[in-house]
Amino acid sequence: MERVPWDVPKTACGEFFGHLRGRAITLCRMRFHLLAAVLLFGINPACVNPGGSAPGRLTPDELLRRADAAFDARRYAQALESYRLAAAAAQAEDAPGIFVEGAAQAAHVYLLKGQPEEGKVWLENAVAQSQDGDVRGRARILLTQAAYQHHAGETSEALETCTKAHALSRASGQHIRAVQVAHMAAVMSGGEDQLRWCRRAIDDATRTDDALLLGALWRQLGWLLEERGLHDQALESFIQCREVVSESGNSHEQMVADWQVGHGLRLVGRITEARTMMEEIARRTRARYRTQRGTNQAEWLGQALRELGELDLAQGNPERGMQHLRDAREYFVLAGASDLAPELLAQLDRRLAQARTLQGSGR
Repeated sequence: MERVPWDVPKTACGEFFGHLRGRAITLCRMRFHLLAAVLLFGINPACVNPGGSAPGRLTPDELLRRADAAFDARRYAQALESYRLAAAAAQAEDAPGIFVEGAAQAAHVYLLKGQPEEGKVWLENAVAQSQDGDVRGRARILLTQAAYQHHAGETSEALETCTKAHALSRASGQHIRAVQVAHMAAVMSGGEDQLRWCRRAIDDATRTDDALLLGALWRQLGWLLEERGLHDQALESFIQCREVVSESGNSHEQMVADWQVGHGLRLVGRITEARTMMEEIARRTRARYRTQRGTNQAEWLGQALRELGELDLAQGNPERGMQHLRDAREYFVLAGASDLAPELLAQLDRRLAQARTLQGSGR
């Protein structure tokens, strides 16, 4: 279970893409508040095999692709090593396009690590070797420049840079890069602009073959719509997420998507349908917890029980609702919420106090 900060540091705007492919939701609800610790250690290019496969010399392009895969999988230390290696190998083999991509992305990761000055050197080198017509390298440079601009408090300039990067990525068929740019712009934006950038990211993701990525984007749009009180639209987004994720074959993600739809049904007042779904999810998660007893299983059993508690309260049964909420709290504690998500436990405690008041007034 990850800690998700409530206040987004300016460096966090660039560190998002791996999370889209990672866990669907955490105890604090992912939304756009995404930040991970990035670790860096020195590497000797002559003795590193970034992917852990059999020793052998990798081409600059292979190193770059491995770096991107590591970044997408949130293996940030490995990603940084591979970006640096890709840039070094590209210099040695006179492959300026790969150098630009690797150096620009290394600069991005350095920013996330809190070393912007060191990252700026890599970014300057990427810009210096960028060539006309190298749309892939240029898109990477613009993406990283936007992150640095946002870090410096120049959000309007960063959004302008994102607009350029997004147009370039789309025009050159770099659909994954377009998703990255659109999502970063959404992190920086507010109001209707944020929703527009989210929908652009979804549109770009439909051009990829990554069902989990597309599902994660629909999910985040749903959370944003819910935060705005647009519950009907949020439910539509959660349903879209479930339809997409159902094609992935990932049973955990399918369960999460089911939970979101049930949650959305409760918000729009379709209580009976919501209860049917949540009781089934609680049954599945309880069975999984009995056999696996991991923090992830405890968390999702807690999420299902919490929803059932809310449904009980909505149907005028505070006693049963409080029991479900107390049970949910116990499982959240087992999932590590005391350290990782104390805000969630505080929310549950407040909700339990409200339920006790409701129960007392009904006597």
